[in-house]
Amino acid sequence: MRKSAALLIFTLALIGRAHASSCEVADILFGNVQLDIVRKSNYETAIVRSDNFNNPKKNYGAVLGEITVDRGGFAIRDINQVVVGVISPKLIVEGWDDVCDKRSVISISSAKPGVYVITNGSRPVGTILGRFPKNDFGVK
Repeated sequence: MRKSAALLIFTLALIGRAHASSCEVADILFGNVQLDIVRKSNYETAIVRSDNFNNPKKNYGAVLGEITVDRGGFAIRDINQVVVGVISPKLIVEGWDDVCDKRSVISISSAKPGVYVITNGSRPVGTILGRFPKNDFGVK
């Protein structure tokens, strides 16, 4: 009985450590994603969906998170509505997890209307199709 309890505790600790070892902003935004705008009477929000057929960890169309307008920037929320990072009006991404790399800058650049490129430092790490929710700080 004690062996089973010890094994269960050890397994739960490993699962918790494995879950905490990924940068949630990267899990949501890196790769090919699409923003689906949801309109309400006085605001918009963007559902972040996988836009990749070739990634077995992110099925095509799967909901990865949400981008909402929040206090002069955008909040990046996971599927449980927990804010895991922010996007500034200059489209600089900041992940709030301890494991997110703070040394390199994650930025989003417009490639053409409705298409953005995500870079981590100078390395492209994904694309965003669609537009950001309506806001009063000028990001489209």
